[in-house]
Amino acid sequence: MVTEPASRAKVLVASNRGPVSYTLRDDGALEAKRGGGGLVSGLSAIGQDADAVWVCAALGDGDREAVRRTDGRLDTGDTGGQRVRMLGIAPEVYADAYNGVANSALWFVHHLLYQTPLEPSFGPEFRARWASYETYNRAFAEALADEAADGAAVLVQDYHLALVPGMLRALRPDLRIGHFSHTPWAPVDYFRLLPDDIARQLLRGILGADRAAFLTHRWAGAFTACCTELLGGTGNTAIGVHGLGADGDFLRERAHRPDVDERIVTLRGQIGRTSAGEERKTIVRVDRTELSKNIVRGLLAYRLLLTDRPEWRERVVHVAFAYPSRQDLAVYREYTAEVQRVADEINAEFGTEGWVPVVLHVED
Repeated sequence: MVTEPASRAKVLVASNRGPVSYTLRDDGALEAKRGGGGLVSGLSAIGQDADAVWVCAALGDGDREAVRRTDGRLDTGDTGGQRVRMLGIAPEVYADAYNGVANSALWFVHHLLYQTPLEPSFGPEFRARWASYETYNRAFAEALADEAADGAAVLVQDYHLALVPGMLRALRPDLRIGHFSHTPWAPVDYFRLLPDDIARQLLRGILGADRAAFLTHRWAGAFTACCTELLGGTGNTAIGVHGLGADGDFLRERAHRPDVDERIVTLRGQIGRTSAGEERKTIVRVDRTELSKNIVRGLLAYRLLLTDRPEWRERVVHVAFAYPSRQDLAVYREYTAEVQRVADEINAEFGTEGWVPVVLHVED
């Protein structure tokens, strides 16, 4: 039984991952830390004065224990003062919705990642997972309906929650609802790899919002084209394009904290200097080990630089922060292993006693 909120919010954010995650320690205590990922970073500017509630899912055992202890309304001391409603969705439902649909189907469609001569195949097993995706989205819609004040603004995030706007509209027609896609949107022919009924359900779900927003005009245009092809148009939903930038003030302030100086000393030690005492150049990337990030191709491009421009050997180091992502899925584990393999090959081919061409970090 969900307890009534102390006060209903005027602004609500809904996303799969929330601004905090928990680890259950051996002594039974819960340890809170800031949630990872670009979406959390992008939305973290929503402050305590916004009369806002962030609705998210419990991702692991620590999160689920926090939900059990707090009835899902997290301690603001753990969240940086933000009001957070965390949903304890059944682990098997969450796994089917998150890994079985969102990350194994929708992500692959929108990033054009399928090997189409071989895949995808949407049989009975996928239909069962789709039912979990519906259940997962319904849990968000019901929680948002519970938490929202009359006429509140609800900001629904990303492909995980594509059905929420339509479901929420049916529950609370008074709300102002927006849906923001943080990923590409597939062109019509590729989007139609999905079964027609599911493709239409996804589109209608997002069109439950007053405004559907995208990062680029190309992706907004692709969504509109899909709606036109499959539904005859976008109805009354406005389509918007909005860039999502970094918080420059925060980054400038963060760069001057003492731990950054300590980390720079460590990195400089790993990068080293040439035999002539020259400070080496660095090429740096920070990514999840995710198929659309082109980490392997980036490493191959770096290898080509060292092959074609031998004057750069021992004068440059590629520092690659590639932290594991979605390791529950075999294809992601294989990709992470391939990143490591290519980095090792480059180091074996070009490395010297005093120079490691690729410094690869595969932790968060």
